[in-house]
Amino acid sequence: MLREAMHEGRFDVFEFFDDGAFPEHGAHKEEAERLVAQLMGRWDEAAVHETLVRNAEYLSAWVPERLKTVATAEGQARLAAFAELQWLIDDGRAALHLDAFGLPRADQPLWEQLPDVFKSLGRDGLVPVGPDNVTDAGGDEVVFRLDDTALLPHPQLRPMRELLQLLAALAADGRLRVQVALDPYRLLPLEKVECRLLLDYWSGLKLTPGNLDSLEEHDLGTSFHAAVGRNAAHQFFYPMVATTIDWARRCDTPTDPVKRLYIRELVPPRSRLGAELEAVVNRELHAERDTARRAFVHLDGKVRRYPAATYAVDHHQPRGSTGPASHSCKLWRVDGPMTDTEWGELVGLHFRGNELVAEHLQATFPGMPTAE
Repeated sequence: MLREAMHEGRFDVFEFFDDGAFPEHGAHKEEAERLVAQLMGRWDEAAVHETLVRNAEYLSAWVPERLKTVATAEGQARLAAFAELQWLIDDGRAALHLDAFGLPRADQPLWEQLPDVFKSLGRDGLVPVGPDNVTDAGGDEVVFRLDDTALLPHPQLRPMRELLQLLAALAADGRLRVQVALDPYRLLPLEKVECRLLLDYWSGLKLTPGNLDSLEEHDLGTSFHAAVGRNAAHQFFYPMVATTIDWARRCDTPTDPVKRLYIRELVPPRSRLGAELEAVVNRELHAERDTARRAFVHLDGKVRRYPAATYAVDHHQPRGSTGPASHSCKLWRVDGPMTDTEWGELVGLHFRGNELVAEHLQATFPGMPTAE
């Protein structure tokens, strides 16, 4: 079931609560019943009561009708066991997602299946994708391929589907070198990939050519953008405190023409419903522009995970310290001379929902659309 949960946006064990044949998911039904029986066999009446109390909020929100109608001690134990099993699956999936923040390891399922690809990985752990790796098997949900094996995006990259669609288009074109992070725990034959159709669309940022090529001091430095005056819906779906944007010279040599850009997002340490989080995940981006060629030649996106215990950023102190990151994971990378439009689309899609990135760039490009 954990393997199945890794492929689904939501995996609900209560779908197997009732009796039935389950012709397409018989193995999952048998596994659920076996694990539930093991849990029930360990508990006495006090343990069942404790488990129900611990899961009261979850059961009331998710299966209120079952909670109201359960009438026997055995029924209560079964309800408690299914709730506990759901948490075990969710915790297992969270642990694998956290493990995926690290660099790829040979003992992870994907790399055990693809040892030659693992041996060819660079220091970032990213996999180059080109025309032969592009497929439409996933519909609007982008996956890549290696022969008959599906290469599924990293769990932190997977939700950025418009960005993935653009990366896939650039990979199919073959002009730029595109690399992405893969999910080391999701392994499927290409024929098993579900085709998903997604109805929502967001156009992202559209950069226009402008004065990006100055290395003068007044065109360098850090800009801080606090998230103020946002509408309630935008803040609910894309919680944000601030974004910092830093332009600097690379200075590898006295005449180095490369200008560097760092964008760092700062989100609040609470969920959209106000609950305190164990950790926050912030998006970041790094780019390099060759001012002599008037083109961006490198771009990469990453995420950093910060423990909430040492994360001092919130709406009351937007300039607070993030503290040390516990994990860092590069999700994708593009190298080669890009047009400003290509570059802008990649930046905008990486920071989907963050209008502060557009706010900064509009100072130079007034006609650029916002991220809302």
